[in-house]
Order: sequence, then C-alpha cells, then structure tokens
Amino acid sequence: MRLETLRGTTWSAVFASARRAIGDDVMIVRTQSLRGADGSVFLEVQAAAARDLDAFRRRLEPRPAPAVRAKGRPYTIALVGPTGAGKTTTLAKLAVHPTAFGGRRVGFVSLDTYRAGALEQLQAYADVAGIPLEVVHDARDVDAAKQRLAACDVVLIDTPGRGPRTATADRAWRQLLARLAPDEVHLVVPATLRLDLVAAARDAFAAGEATHLLVTKCDETPEDTGLADLALHLDLPLRWITDGQDVPTDLHPGSSRVLASLGRLSAAAAPDRALATMAAS
Repeated sequence: MRLETLRGTTWSAVFASARRAIGDDVMIVRTQSLRGADGSVFLEVQAAAARDLDAFRRRLEPRPAPAVRAKGRPYTIALVGPTGAGKTTTLAKLAVHPTAFGGRRVGFVSLDTYRAGALEQLQAYADVAGIPLEVVHDARDVDAAKQRLAACDVVLIDTPGRGPRTATADRAWRQLLARLAPDEVHLVVPATLRLDLVAAARDAFAAGEATHLLVTKCDETPEDTGLADLALHLDLPLRWITDGQDVPTDLHPGSSRVLASLGRLSAAAAPDRALATMAAS
C-alpha cells in the first residue's frame, strides 16, 4: 500500500498537499504535531488512497481459523520466527484459547531440539492442558508423529527461533517442517522488532513460505501504531496478536487491532468529509 507522509505549517496546507499527491479519494490515516531542532512546530499527516486502504483491509483479514479437520487429517499450523519472538508461549495460547482451538483435540509437534529448555517449556504446557506432544528429531520421526496425532483436529508445530544468519544451519528443521506439510505457516514477529529488521525476518523465513503474520509482545510497546507498520511491511494476513504472557488470555484477534492502530477512517466517508473530520480534531 502506498502511504504518503506530508508536512506543512497548517492543516489546510498539509491536507491540500495530500489531495494533490494521492487524488480525490485520499484518506488521512494518521496526524501528529512535531517540533523541529530549532523549536519550530510543523504538522505531519500520513495518507493513502481509500481504495488502497480497502485492499489492505481485505488482505489483512484472513479466513477464520478452521473448526474441524481438513482433508481427513488434522489441520496443521506451524509457527516460525526469530529467537525470542514468543512462539512456544503463543502455541500454548492457541491450543487452549476458546476463540482459537480451545475445546478441540489439539496435538503439539516440536522441531525445537536446539534451545535449552525449549522442550521442557512446551512439555509443561502439554502436561497441564492434557495435550499430546511429539518431538521430531529427524525424518524417521515424522511419519510416526503424524500417525500418533492422526486423531487430532488440529496440530500445532513449534520451530526453533533462528535468525537471518543461520540459514544453512536451519536447513535440517526446515526439511522436517516441509515433510509435516503445514496448512498454514505463521511468521511470529514481536511488536518490539525494529522496522529495519522486519524485512530480514521475513526473508529469513521465506523458505518456510509464511502464509500469515502473528504479532507478539504488543504490551511491550508504548502504543499500537507499530502494529500497522509491521503489517504494511510484511503484507500478510493477520489472525492473532498477543499482548502478555498469560495463557490463554493474552491472545486476541489481530486484524481489527491493526486497523484501529492505523487510525483508519471509514471507507464510506467521502474524502472531503474525512479531511474536515481530521482538521476539526
């Protein structure tokens, strides 16, 4: 989505610049007042075309999570992402949250045999929730794990937390993930990740063919505006976000929160009305 940033000394001048830059269907998505190094105050808006915002909304909102088995086998979702993103805790939240997979027959698979304590953490969650856990070390374990979890409705896969510099070392578990054939691969990214590292995180997991974005640690940022920035950079559907460590309560719908953080005006509002509304505020 093309998001323009425009500055000026009066709101009317900035809004006029936005209309010239984008066209008559311009929508103002964010405004702020800034102070320059010399103490002068200037105004800034971010704007986009209404049609682009609608396309972004449609892209952001994924299909609902499946409620039943798919194609005669468990619906399988994998979480991938950088170290410290919170994948294991998020896996536990998904398994027991009532608006995710709580109440369904869930199974865990762990490919994370690298991080000290990773298996123990997931095993603890599995024991408390009564969820079967399979640990896959190599290709010989894949078929046996799938067979033992065949009666589940959903299988959730935990993967090692790796980085863009570990692509070669990651080849083994990526091959195992491919053999498990997940229906969805959610790229788990903390809201605290610097934007200049977002593209690197995406590219590092391109081989995993990420189908969705899942943003964690939203409680560690002072405001939600970064959610929209992440979603814009990664351009993936977003079903869930997390904003704390509590299992399962700190799991929430993602797309509505991101759209709210963007400050999106109603697409039904005419451009003139949208500009007038922002000017009045």
